[in-house]
Amino acid sequence: MSASSSKALALSLGANLGIAISKFVVFGLTGSAAMLTEAIHSTADCGNQALLFLGMKQAQKPPTPRHPLGHGQAAFVASFLVALLLFSVGGIFSVVEGIHKIRHPEAPHGLWWAVGLLLFAMILEGASLLGALKACRAERGRKGLFRYMQESSATELVVVLAEDIAAMAGLALALAAVLLTLLTGNPVWDGIGSLGIGLILIAVAVFVGVEVTSLLLNEAAPIRVRQALRLAILDDPEVEDIHELVTAVVGSEQLLVALKVHFKDQPTGDALVVTSNALEVRLRARFPQIRFLFVEPDLS
Repeated sequence: MSASSSKALALSLGANLGIAISKFVVFGLTGSAAMLTEAIHSTADCGNQALLFLGMKQAQKPPTPRHPLGHGQAAFVASFLVALLLFSVGGIFSVVEGIHKIRHPEAPHGLWWAVGLLLFAMILEGASLLGALKACRAERGRKGLFRYMQESSATELVVVLAEDIAAMAGLALALAAVLLTLLTGNPVWDGIGSLGIGLILIAVAVFVGVEVTSLLLNEAAPIRVRQALRLAILDDPEVEDIHELVTAVVGSEQLLVALKVHFKDQPTGDALVVTSNALEVRLRARFPQIRFLFVEPDLS
C-alpha cells in the first residue's frame, strides 16, 4: 500500500464521512430529494473507501502455494465492488428517487440550509480531489487525466479520482437544483437534480467497472511499457532476438513478464544461465514494477 494512495484514501474518507452526516441533517431539515440522494451518495462513498483500504491491505500479502502470483488483484476486486455499489446504491437509487419526485413533487423547505451545506461540501470534496490528483502526479506525468485513469493499474487512486469528480459534479447539480427550486418555487427541479446525480453516478460506475474488469482479465501492460521492455531486452549485448514477450498486470503497479529470448551462442549451459540471470537483473533494475519475471532461452 503506497503512502500516497493511503493518504488520498484517508483524506477522501474523512471528507465523505463529515459530508454524509451533514447532508442527512440538512435533509431532515429540508426534505430535499436531491439532498437525500447526495447524503446516500456520500455514505456509499465512505463504504467504498473502506472496501478499497481492505483490498489494498489484502493485496500486500506475499505469494503462497495456493496463490503463487500473490494477492495483488485483491485491490482490483475491491474496486469492482465499489463500481457495483456506485451503480446500485448510488446511481439506481438516485434515479428512482428523482423519477418519484418528478411524478409526485413535494415542496422542500429550509433550502438555504441546503445551499450552505452544498457549498461547504464542495470545499471538502475539492480538497479531497486535489489530494488524489497530487497522489497520482508522479505516475501520471504529462498524461491527460482521462488517459491516466484508463491506463493506470493503481485502481484505488483511479476510483478515488472518479468518485471525487462524480461528487463535485453531483454537488454542482444538486446546488443548481436547489437554487432553481428556490427561484421558481417549482419542486420538480429537486427531482430533476436527483435524476441527474443518479445518471452521473451510473456513468462513473460503468467507466470504473469496465476498466477494472479489463485488469481482472489479465490486461497487458500499456503499449509504451511493452515497447520500452522490448528495446531494453534488445539492447542487451548477449541478446540476438525476442521470440515472445508476454506481460500481465497482477496488481497495483505490479507486472508479470515472461520472455522467450534467442541469446548469442554461449560456451556452456552454465554460461547461458549466467547470461539469462544478468538480463533479469538489468530488467528488474530498469522496471521496478516487475513483480514476476520469467526468461526462457530459445533457438532461432
